[in-house]
Amino acid sequence: MKVDLHNHTYLCKHAMGTAEQYVQKAIEQKIDVFGFSDHNPMNFDKTHRMEYYHKDDYIRIFKDVKQNFSKDIKLLFGYEFDYLDYRMNKELLKYKVDYLIGSIHFINDFGVDDPNIIKEFAQKNIKFKNKDIDLLWEDYFMQIKKMATTGYFNIVGHIDLVKILTKKEPSKDIRLIAKDALKAIKNSGMSVEINASALRKGLGEAYPSRKLLEEIFSYDIPITFGSDAHQVDHIGYEKEYCENLAKDIGFKQCVYYENRETVSVAF
Repeated sequence: MKVDLHNHTYLCKHAMGTAEQYVQKAIEQKIDVFGFSDHNPMNFDKTHRMEYYHKDDYIRIFKDVKQNFSKDIKLLFGYEFDYLDYRMNKELLKYKVDYLIGSIHFINDFGVDDPNIIKEFAQKNIKFKNKDIDLLWEDYFMQIKKMATTGYFNIVGHIDLVKILTKKEPSKDIRLIAKDALKAIKNSGMSVEINASALRKGLGEAYPSRKLLEEIFSYDIPITFGSDAHQVDHIGYEKEYCENLAKDIGFKQCVYYENRETVSVAF
């Protein structure tokens, strides 16, 4: 069973290719369950997400590919939500979906995976030069904890995304930094995705790191998988690496969601 629930569409303004091409690639990659989870519209960072008026287009695009390919692959519909406790549009949470990914891309108002921010951080821009890396990680996982306690979402997206900014782990044990967030994830019934995009971006590991994934296993938190595809050739990237990592740690099952209900399958 090959599951891939984190994939985008051109509606988000920074992805390429058609939904039909994505699904055809997923079938080619022998993926059994494939989900679209484009960035939720909101009145913030509007250059990296669909507009509100494209919500119906997103639904139509999904219905079209589901009608055309349902005999060949199970297709699921969701959103990747940016959790922002100070400006998130909760109205969208009421829409009928199979699942919702909750992700942290922002600490306060700066994006931890924004290429410009990453460059500024690397150059010790004045905005960051007094920012302790441990504190940055702690701030990030505090937001993960807050997101998990809302009960809004099914999946935690790229749980240690902040490492693309810092390029290294904090000096403090990541397991201690993540402890309260992992407890909140466990209590919420959420799963954590193994996200291949960190491998594409040259980090040498997936999201999450092996150490953090071992801790997730120790909490008996379920996992799922996502390519985080923004173009066709991202789909299925290093899926064997991600699955073998999970198996090596001890996971035997992953999950996907239909109508917000959890389905567990062997992989």
